[in-house]
Amino acid sequence: MSSLLESAAGPPILARSGPGSPGVASAPAAAIRLPAELHHRFRFVAIDAGLLAESADAAAALLDALLAMGVRVALLAREGVPDLARRLARGVRAEGRRRLFVGAHEGAELYGFDRRGAAVALAAAAEPDGRSAMAALLAQVIAPLRIARHDWLAISPDPGGGAPAAGARGLRGAPELAGAIHATAGAQRLGEILALQRELDRELGALAAPRDAAWSIEEPGFDVAREHEIESLLAIANGYLGSRASLPEGSRVSRPATFIAGAFEPSADVSRVPELVIAPDWGRLSVAIEGESFSAETSGVLHHRRALDMRRGVLLRECLRRGEGGHLTHLHTLHAASLANRHVLVEALSVAPLNFTGTIRVDAILSGDVQSASGAAHWERFAADASAESLLLVGHTHGGLVTAMTSHLRVLPEQAAEGSPAPEAPEGARCERAEGARSIAERCDIGVRVAERTRLFRTTTLHTSRDTPAPREAGEALQAELSRRAMDDLLGEHARAWAERWRRADVEIEGAPKIERALRFALYHLIGAANPDDPRCSVGARGLSGEAYRGHVFWDTETFLVPFYTHCYPEAARALLLYRHRTLAGARRKAKALGYEGALYAWESADTGDETTPPLVVTPFGEVVRVLSGEQEHHISADVAYAAHAYGRATGDLDFERGEGAEILIETARFWASRAEIEADGLAHIRRVIGPDEYHEAVDDNAFTNWMARYNLRAAAAVVRRSVARDDVLARLDLRPEEVDRWCDVADRMALGLDPRTGLIEQFAGYFRLEPFSIADYAVRSAPIDVLLGRERTQACQVVKQADVVQLLALLWSAVPASARRDNFLYYEPRTAHGSSLSPGAHALVAARLDLHAHAERYFDQTADIDLGNTMGNAAGGVHIAAMGSLWQAVAFGVAGVTRVPWSALAQRLPHAPPRAGEGEAIGVEPHLLPGWRHLKIPLFWRGRALEIHVEDDAVEVALEGSAPLPICLLDAGAPGPAVLAEPGRRYAARRSGGGFQPWEEVTTC
Repeated sequence: MSSLLESAAGPPILARSGPGSPGVASAPAAAIRLPAELHHRFRFVAIDAGLLAESADAAAALLDALLAMGVRVALLAREGVPDLARRLARGVRAEGRRRLFVGAHEGAELYGFDRRGAAVALAAAAEPDGRSAMAALLAQVIAPLRIARHDWLAISPDPGGGAPAAGARGLRGAPELAGAIHATAGAQRLGEILALQRELDRELGALAAPRDAAWSIEEPGFDVAREHEIESLLAIANGYLGSRASLPEGSRVSRPATFIAGAFEPSADVSRVPELVIAPDWGRLSVAIEGESFSAETSGVLHHRRALDMRRGVLLRECLRRGEGGHLTHLHTLHAASLANRHVLVEALSVAPLNFTGTIRVDAILSGDVQSASGAAHWERFAADASAESLLLVGHTHGGLVTAMTSHLRVLPEQAAEGSPAPEAPEGARCERAEGARSIAERCDIGVRVAERTRLFRTTTLHTSRDTPAPREAGEALQAELSRRAMDDLLGEHARAWAERWRRADVEIEGAPKIERALRFALYHLIGAANPDDPRCSVGARGLSGEAYRGHVFWDTETFLVPFYTHCYPEAARALLLYRHRTLAGARRKAKALGYEGALYAWESADTGDETTPPLVVTPFGEVVRVLSGEQEHHISADVAYAAHAYGRATGDLDFERGEGAEILIETARFWASRAEIEADGLAHIRRVIGPDEYHEAVDDNAFTNWMARYNLRAAAAVVRRSVARDDVLARLDLRPEEVDRWCDVADRMALGLDPRTGLIEQFAGYFRLEPFSIADYAVRSAPIDVLLGRERTQACQVVKQADVVQLLALLWSAVPASARRDNFLYYEPRTAHGSSLSPGAHALVAARLDLHAHAERYFDQTADIDLGNTMGNAAGGVHIAAMGSLWQAVAFGVAGVTRVPWSALAQRLPHAPPRAGEGEAIGVEPHLLPGWRHLKIPLFWRGRALEIHVEDDAVEVALEGSAPLPICLLDAGAPGPAVLAEPGRRYAARRSGGGFQPWEEVTTC
């Protein structure tokens, strides 16, 4: 079987493919005779195991090559499935085994491989529903990853090749593989197929979309109705700026927008609230082929697919188009917002004429002709300069912001695919520049030859007067540096920056591919939304992907995003909390305007921290409605305080705790002490507020608000009394001892709404007396529940917009009596309409911690589908980034059960490990693995150490990196169990036996 190895590993020889191939302008010589349909980059390959029977080594080499590309591979055998799985476990490299499956061709037996490489049964030999192994694989893996059938390849033995077929017709007869591309092969042909697959990847290089569907979000075709939604989902961002995934050439429905984080201008809304500034459009890259403009929405498009490569942080596009003159052209594009240098944006274009030699024209444009969704034109004037070394567009907003954008387009000859930068204008390329009042462009006419790729690379820079007093000079200097660097160098630097972020954040879930992929999608947007270097801005409700809520910052950031950043990107968490410190002046102004002391944060905040919630909105029916959130939704101050306090406890950032964090806690505590009133019943009441359930306004003693206010008051008192706050902070705030006494008194008297008889927490005073309600009665509905019920009935019944008491459970788990948690969840869950994207994730977290598996699975699915399924119907306005943060929390704090354990609880378990100075808590893990989840891996940061947690049905394993030991404790029903003082560079495991965990053992391997 040596021919298989030679074909798979030998050097490629380029040859032209025919015009019927949708994919490649060149291919290995050995593949010339392969059918055109095999000139496609497959993502799932099913192979008749009989083809690999001759040589185990050759089989392993073949599988390793396919798996290394990211392909999912299934081997179907007539018999001996368990034995085949065991042999492959020994022969195939570990890093690819998660994508390898072995099953019975005509039975139900199916095996995958765990993280250690051991074979794991995914389906028994006789499934009760009678499904085949292939059907089980499609249901469990391929469908959740949304791998389309045209990306499937099924390979059966050549009837004349002598290899034994799994069935009379090989895999071609498997009904489950209908719609796949089918091929027959012997050993040599199998090697040729593999060689072709490798060559397809090699030729496209950086423009190749990922084959691993767990790292890719793909959108085929062009759908006018979904285009705005897709622009949001596939947006690229780096925390400094974010760009929607609009088509480079535009379309009649395109809504391109590049947002500058932290920069605001007045909107054209009724209330003229501030909105994020939309930068000049840098992504316009139009192509004309033989004089005919290219467009994805024309009838000549034969194939069109966009892919978000989450691993590398790039947006890719592939298109095959036949023009009116019959010219068949294959295009690929790449867009990225550099994570290595946040001022840099990159584009790449590859054009391959498949049946002609001629000319293409490429226009690279910077355009200031932009408006916001509100209709506002932020820009007062522009100055374009085509005489500079690169294109230059300087803009001035009405509010005084100055931006400088530069652009440089290179035409790369074929030989410059690797290595040093290409000459500026290779033979056959003619470039010129043109400038207008609000735009500047570079046009290149390029000669192209049949079956040869022409590649272009464009770098764009953006600087503003927020960053430097000389944005033009900064942009020109950076562009000069970029022009000396190769495309692969710049993209590689960007990919390495993403790789480091993924190393610190990526979560693996064996057995739940849909949730794993959705979580990666969430983490991609979370990573791209934050800038650890800029404390002047925060993350708005839709990140940097859309204009809904005008880029305003809500409680979403501290409640749903900061926990992820705290444990996976602490530098970003610090910057977000410093934004709240910088906006304390606005919070003080709001509190004073309402007659209170301290700081009441804006419900909607922009750059100054002043309230930006619109007082009035106009409904789609033309009705003007008053918005009360800015006046009554006060829990925001406690939410910010909670996040600041939790960040300090988790990171040990003493500078923040003693300075900015202490000031936030003290000023918000002052607000609550003035906001709550101790009344005749001896209790402290907070009246006329709105809680997370925004269906009910002006309520008294909202439980979430009161419990969070109590937490805020006690945390602030502890910061002062334990001498955490710096003396200069206390002196500057003129804090008096009697104030702290007042905080403690109000906290101790706070009305909590906890019924000692039933254990239920009343959501607000009088809630239990409202008209009973069950969301199950409205399981099928065509509008939001408050629209169906009407405003009056909504406020008069027990319908809950979103997690309120359940959100309280999620944040203050240990404060709620253990006996009351389950009853409260089961009481409020049937009454909750999930009218906000923030709600399902909180329910998933709490249900997982309560081991309510059916509820948890349903809410995990619901959270995963919010954007990827557009279940809220408004993803066109941007992704729901708080829901993304809630999905991470549901995994980390719900399924993994990560929590804090007081050191005092570990004194007997770790008697020889006294706490380090300033560390009064240890990490706790109380796993609640969901059915079907075979393994969960999640990385976390805790006080300067990097912890990797592995959860399986029968064991928990941890690995520690850092400079100091870390105490780790397992919990069972909240009670501390086995504990270990983990040493850096070592791994430990605790196995479950007899219903409990055994003591930790070191399992470090060399």
